[in-house]
Amino acid sequence: MRAVVQHGTGGPEVLKVEERPVPERGEGEVLIRVEAISVPFYETQLRSGMLPGGEPSLFGHEAVGVVVEADDENLVGRRVASMSYVGGAYAEFVAASQYTVVPEQVSAENAVAAAVPAAVAVALVRTAGIVDGETVLVEAASGSIGGYLTRLAKDRGARVVATAGHGKAAADVVLDHRDPDWRAKAPDGINVVFESIGGLRAAELVPKLAPRGRILAYGLLSGEFPVITVADLISRGLTLIGFGGPDAYGKDVAAARDEALSLVADGTLTPVIDRTYALEDVVEAHARAESREGVGKVLLVP
Repeated sequence: MRAVVQHGTGGPEVLKVEERPVPERGEGEVLIRVEAISVPFYETQLRSGMLPGGEPSLFGHEAVGVVVEADDENLVGRRVASMSYVGGAYAEFVAASQYTVVPEQVSAENAVAAAVPAAVAVALVRTAGIVDGETVLVEAASGSIGGYLTRLAKDRGARVVATAGHGKAAADVVLDHRDPDWRAKAPDGINVVFESIGGLRAAELVPKLAPRGRILAYGLLSGEFPVITVADLISRGLTLIGFGGPDAYGKDVAAARDEALSLVADGTLTPVIDRTYALEDVVEAHARAESREGVGKVLLVP
């Protein structure tokens, strides 16, 4: 089969399409004939070495396709969304232990564009406990997770303030995240911050929060953890929630995947796809995802 192999860390050119054996599935795994592959931004950080995670020989984590082998014969022929923590998704076939059956009316492209980011958004909104009338700040709302967070928060009656480039966000207030002073321009009285940027300047949002506000830190777009101290939080009664690790991503997000795909199936959430590339064009696909110039998901198709 054709698969993308990572050769060291660096730019997109370290990813090469090569011939590799079809993987053998282990106990509890399904073997999937891949139809569509997601190229999330965090994979560009893994590839470059900005984020830790080792160097998988076969690259990629998120794919959708049709089951060709499974312990449960009823799964054979069904379309599933898979998440592989050990890599191997950028290929014509992938073996996966984490998978979710895709509703029949959802295409492979829409499913892979939503399965992980929409599930992350559902889990984050559940964790935040947003109530009607609150003000919510969504960072990087033109990205896949941020776009779903914006829609889900508005569905819960929140006023949404979003950061995005070129005003690309369906929010009540949009701040240009290319402006280095956007945090100072954010309104006061924010109840919930979905923090995905990180870095030293994250603490600049603390004075903008209402008393008893919540900050959910779940992303590292800057490549650094948000620097927020107990001293920043305690005088305002604020709560900082770290959303990551095996409990959040391995359990909460996996548990939210069915709901996320159901929301796509019923039209509540609409996946946004930026561009689709052939597997052989993986270098161009990574360059596009890394540029952050588009809106929505970059995809690969075998």
